[in-house]
Amino acid sequence: MHTFAEKPKALQPGSFARLMAPGRTHFGQTHAMGSSLHVQRAETSTLSRHPGGAAAAFQANSAEPIAHDLIPATHDFGMMQVFPIWAPAQRQGRGIDIPISGAPEEEVVDQPVGSGSASGTTAPAAPQSDSCEQPRSMHKLTSGPFLGGLTMDSYYPDLRGRGYYDHPGTGGAFDTGSRAGANIQLYGVIPSPCLPSQFHLEQTIKRTRFRINGVVHEEEGKTFDDIAKSGRDASRAPFRQEFLGGGDAPLGYIISMADPPSTGYNATSNIEHDRDFVTTLVGPSGRQSVSWSLSTRISGGSVTRNVLT
Repeated sequence: MHTFAEKPKALQPGSFARLMAPGRTHFGQTHAMGSSLHVQRAETSTLSRHPGGAAAAFQANSAEPIAHDLIPATHDFGMMQVFPIWAPAQRQGRGIDIPISGAPEEEVVDQPVGSGSASGTTAPAAPQSDSCEQPRSMHKLTSGPFLGGLTMDSYYPDLRGRGYYDHPGTGGAFDTGSRAGANIQLYGVIPSPCLPSQFHLEQTIKRTRFRINGVVHEEEGKTFDDIAKSGRDASRAPFRQEFLGGGDAPLGYIISMADPPSTGYNATSNIEHDRDFVTTLVGPSGRQSVSWSLSTRISGGSVTRNVLT
């Protein structure tokens, strides 16, 4: 599928500083509140949160057009206006990890992660810390409403209403009748005084089993940099969404992403598809990771197993 998008401008220097400056009203706080009180309030507030993220609220779109091809590939993966040109029907067995952007499906080549990259296992979690050198924690939401008032459409506005996922506002498995997959929200927590721009998201995927009609797929057993091969910009909205914690979310400042991995099928498909993911929030000198998996079985065109853990 071909899309034409406007490339967003980068976050202007000092935007986050203006957000935290005294004398400004943010997230329902009073005009007279000083910056130190703002920081304290960020840890305990359950006030309304900006679904696009504090940093994203200051972004604006440029008028420079860029052509993108959004493909219905195996989907592994900012404020963009997308004008879709509908693509032909998907081929059966093509799995989506993060939905791919920027190349026709036939041209996508998944590159295995190098020996120095993370594999499909979670690194030992570092102790929670209020230092700005590393995230405080990393989490996954596999059921129930997404945090921050967000939905899958918030993270993937270009896929809204196109059948890549179901029940976009909640986590859990889905079966659209042509795609079997699951929605998951992944989020890390940093102390609210820290600069969000010093932290970035990573995700790897390992296809532990991938067989179509009994034939082993060439990607079985390989590990990939999921975000890199998706072609999506993980440094800004819509892919990256930020909001203040509190309420159902942990206290602190939240940096999040979401993923609707799925496997396409038709009336005669026989597919075995197991995937292990590791999602990580990386700080200046430390990281926090969370592992999750999706196991799908399709027999004679019917979904017999589709489990998100």
